[in-house]
Amino acid sequence: MSILLTFSFQVSFSQSPCNPHPLFNILPNHSISGCEEKEYDKMRMEFTDKDGTWIQYEKAGYFLKTYYSFDGDWEKRPSNAMIFQNYIQAVASKGGTVINESKSVVLLTLKSGGDTWWIQIQSDQSGTFSVSTVKEESMHQYIVLSAEDIAKEMKANGKATFYGIFFDTDKSDIKPESKETLEQMANYLKSNAQVNVFIVGHTDNTGAFEHNQQLSEKRAEAVVNYLIENYQIAANRLKGYGVSSLSPVSANTSEEGKSKNRRVEMVLK
Repeated sequence: MSILLTFSFQVSFSQSPCNPHPLFNILPNHSISGCEEKEYDKMRMEFTDKDGTWIQYEKAGYFLKTYYSFDGDWEKRPSNAMIFQNYIQAVASKGGTVINESKSVVLLTLKSGGDTWWIQIQSDQSGTFSVSTVKEESMHQYIVLSAEDIAKEMKANGKATFYGIFFDTDKSDIKPESKETLEQMANYLKSNAQVNVFIVGHTDNTGAFEHNQQLSEKRAEAVVNYLIENYQIAANRLKGYGVSSLSPVSANTSEEGKSKNRRVEMVLK
């Protein structure tokens, strides 16, 4: 069977969620009948493997579900097998793999452009189907600790935890959306000139420990340098350390748990 689907990465995520899917074009004689888009959500995938073991995946990140209606003659509607095989071959052409396939659902995964996608296609034999996708990424932290909140945390616990400092995967460059959190950290330090702190980087357990230890330390040092260069915090008040995955606050067995472990902490010296 020929591959009817192609990838279309030129689609912008800023467009309407009912525009063509950012990964796939539309099958012939189909149209988009509805969609759901969420900046961050979870998708659960469940199936029984060939050995009879119940398997569960839960992935979180940018979520898009697109519903497709069949507009052609009813007698010529495509089978589930045809719909699924089109998506399977399209994903395989980009190095993706099939996780599981049943009569009504196929699960796929794909790594492309540094992103990991999880794809679930569901069909009911009517030619109508849906495509649910999650692009794995951490949730943007919109609510940040104020300088006053940081002071309370430091007094009560000797540390404050920050989820609003963002880095690209496997990098230590601070992303612009981190500014509000870093500004509140600087405001706390300026209001408490007698306080000296450690800035501690934490990662999840994905990848080699030694690599993550170096990455977490580079990220901590990036925060230290940012506070010194942008807010004139004295260098002798700050020290950066990285501890990799040695101090988790949640199990690293789900994306939610891993996202909780990826953090920066300010700890009293």
